[in-house]
Parts: sequence; structure tokens; C-alpha cells
Amino acid sequence: MSKWANTVLVANVVLIVLVFIAVVHAQRPPELDPTGAAYLRVNINPTEIPPMVNVNPNGQIPVVDINHMPEIHFPSTGCQNGQNYLTGIGRMVPGPFMVTYLQLPPQTSTITLSDVGGSHSMNLNQAGKITTAIYLHAGQTLAFDADVMFSGCRPE
Repeated sequence: MSKWANTVLVANVVLIVLVFIAVVHAQRPPELDPTGAAYLRVNINPTEIPPMVNVNPNGQIPVVDINHMPEIHFPSTGCQNGQNYLTGIGRMVPGPFMVTYLQLPPQTSTITLSDVGGSHSMNLNQAGKITTAIYLHAGQTLAFDADVMFSGCRPE
């Protein structure tokens, strides 16, 4: 046999041995439980004594402290003068005005905020309540597609 044939034969034998080793030592897939989910059998406690964990090694009472934000004071911009308080019914609320209450009829579905820069419309949820004040600057208007009852304060 020629030297080249011997080399090819030895290379084939080595290749077959490597394939056999790979097949014999291949990783098997994990076992499946009755629902078909894969799991691995692991015994985390090989003794009869349950594991004990000391969660308070220093014997001190743990303190739970919640971070508190400093008090924030907003200057009261409500109606300092009772004559500035206004209640009305209409389809438009012109600014400057601080709207603190809106009662929307069931057919109201769209609100539009307009100013010199344009307008923005949004749909309203009938069950929703306004939980904060709406501040309208001079030149801004709040328009509705039906008459609403509103109240609030005009600035001085």
C-alpha cells in the first residue's frame, strides 16, 4: 500500500473514533414531567436534616425605612378674591382661567385645546373625572362638542 493510502486510512480510522466518542458522550435532552415540561433532577438537600438559614445573624431588629420626599409647597393660586370665581355652562372655556370642575353630559366625547400655535383634540372617557385643575393661559381655549358645566377662577 502506498504511503498516501496509509495516511487516508489512518485519518478515516481517527475520524470514526472521534465520531464514536461524540455519540457515546453526547448530552441527552432533559427529562419531561407528565405535562411535557423539561426539568433536571437535582437533589439540593442530600441529608435528612433540613437546611437552616439565619436571616438575622446579629440579633438586631431590622428597620424598614421608606425614603420620604421633602414637603413640596405649591403657592395657592385659587380664588383669592371671590369675585374671580366663575361658574358657567357652554361649549367653550376661554383663558386665562383655571378650570377646577367640569360636568360633562353623556354625549360629550371630544375636547379640543386651542391656542395661537394650533389645536389638539382628544376623546374623553365618560366615566372619567378630572382630578386636577386645568390651567388655561391667555389666548387658550377649551372647546367641547356639547354644552358642559364648568367652574374655576380667573387670575387677578
